[in-house]
Amino acid sequence: MFECTVRTLEPRGGSTLRRYEILFIAHADLSEDNLNEIIERYKTIITDSKGIIVKIDKWGMRKLAYEIRKQTKGIYVLIDFAGTSAIVPELERNFKIDDKILKFLTVMRQSEVDPLELEKEKKAEIPAEAKITAPETDNAENATEAATNLPVDEESAEEAKEEKE
Repeated sequence: MFECTVRTLEPRGGSTLRRYEILFIAHADLSEDNLNEIIERYKTIITDSKGIIVKIDKWGMRKLAYEIRKQTKGIYVLIDFAGTSAIVPELERNFKIDDKILKFLTVMRQSEVDPLELEKEKKAEIPAEAKITAPETDNAENATEAATNLPVDEESAEEAKEEKE
């Protein structure tokens, strides 16, 4: 008798989401608009492939450890995302083609990720505008004391509330 194997439509590596970080270095002479266009291009590659972007960090201009294509400085950008394993080769192919990218590095952080946990992590990120600031005081010592006594999480916030009462 003949045996028949059934092929699935899943990509190589399965359809489970994996967590990746990609750090790339762009030319130092790029304007802010050009850098944003590059970041947006790679974001669309990830989202079009049904990936989830957790965060994007612009580290800014830094001195390179060694000269790359006659450049001594570069703009560092970190993209933290989750997706199938098919996303990474597509991103790396685009990095190799792009003349504005000096170097890139891809690292797999987790082999299996729950999409719900990623959404919680995205919501837990506090935007820079929403960070807690210490109350204004005349004395610098009181300001540092007020900043160190800020509650860190809900439990410590409740404890601090009870201590005040």
